[in-house]
Amino acid sequence: MVNMYRNIGNTVTRVTKALSGYKLQIIITAIFLSLWFIFYIINPPAITNIFTYYSIASVAPFTIIPALSLTLIIIAREIDLSFSSIMALGALVTALTWKALGEASPLGVLLGLLAGLGAGLLNGVLICKLGIPSLIATIGTMFLWRGVVLVVTQGFSIPLGEYRGSPVFNVLVGRIYGIPAHFLWAIGLAIVFWVILNRHKFGAYIYYVGDNRIGAQMVGINVHRVLISLYAIHGVIAAFAGIVDTLEMATFWPTLGDIYMLKSVAAVVVGGTPVTGGVGTIYGTFIGGLILEFIEMGVLTSGVTGFWIRLVHGVVIIIALAAQGMLRRIELARARIIKMLIEESEEK
Repeated sequence: MVNMYRNIGNTVTRVTKALSGYKLQIIITAIFLSLWFIFYIINPPAITNIFTYYSIASVAPFTIIPALSLTLIIIAREIDLSFSSIMALGALVTALTWKALGEASPLGVLLGLLAGLGAGLLNGVLICKLGIPSLIATIGTMFLWRGVVLVVTQGFSIPLGEYRGSPVFNVLVGRIYGIPAHFLWAIGLAIVFWVILNRHKFGAYIYYVGDNRIGAQMVGINVHRVLISLYAIHGVIAAFAGIVDTLEMATFWPTLGDIYMLKSVAAVVVGGTPVTGGVGTIYGTFIGGLILEFIEMGVLTSGVTGFWIRLVHGVVIIIALAAQGMLRRIELARARIIKMLIEESEEK
């Protein structure tokens, strides 16, 4: 009996140690499950309806996809506010190419992604080579690319419904057993970025650059190359998000991306990536994006007006930030105690 209790205690200890490195992920998961339970109590039929989740899966990727690459930039202690305009730029290039060719060609998607790559590289050059702060530089390029879109389209939309059912359409936004293809793309990209951050040296470079930029330079990390690469990747991903959003609606709108800028930033922050850099998780960003979309669905199915959506968004964001702040204070206090104990032991 004693051995059984000892084994149970050892198992609990091992599990606790294993989970200690995933506190942020546990917090954001707990928030998501709490929201699910609250909305379930309010309206069980809506929450248990499979089509509710199909609906969430059809809109959540437009927030989540750009938020994934934005997470890397914020971990590196930078910011990008231009990605909403890059979404529109990439989608515009794709739409114009398709109209010129008269078919839904993969070339249009490739050119749209290349446009995003160029816009991302411009951000990286402005920030790293000209020394412009990322906040200022990306505000400038945000207006630049939005202006290009508006001048080219003269504010008019571009219908793309005639290309529905084409292979490119189906690959990007088709349905697989009812599941939107772009939601699967979001999951795939999340896995890729998780691997980059946690299993590749480039991910370690990103954390080093965000935590201690001078230290990163001293150990031989090319900080400018890392940052330019991050902005280039983010430009491509933002353009891809804009393309799939346009195809899902089967229409290009010049205002595409505007509503996703703050939502994507909120998804990153709610997911446990502070703007101070050096810390962050892809899993948290993915769940954070789901939370924001789940709130919209839950509020609307609760029978209240849509005006409550932003209020609930704000409450959840504040709760998530407060929980993360408390966790960081606990970690700092624990580190100070350990340091004091080490110093005392060395004095003795």
